[in-house]
Amino acid sequence: MAQEPDNLVLELLRGMRGDIADLREGVRGVQNDIRAVRNVQDTHTLRFHFLEERVETLREASMTALGFAVNADEKHKKIEVRLAELTERVEKLEKAK
Repeated sequence: MAQEPDNLVLELLRGMRGDIADLREGVRGVQNDIRAVRNVQDTHTLRFHFLEERVETLREASMTALGFAVNADEKHKKIEVRLAELTERVEKLEKAK
């Protein structure tokens, strides 16, 4: 008796099993890619938090420096006015002699 051909259902099931194995491998690859993207995202999130803190520190330092500069400028103007007043008084005293 000649060999009977494989059952058509069995052939289809074997083909499906191979396709499913390929899909599983593909899904594992996608899962690994997603893990890698999440790791990169976590790293970027940490870096952005660090940069936000650094920018805030620089902003505060700039505001402080500007405050000191404005304060120094105000004091300088007051000293100039006082010096001008004293110079004027000295000149008046010298003329009165």
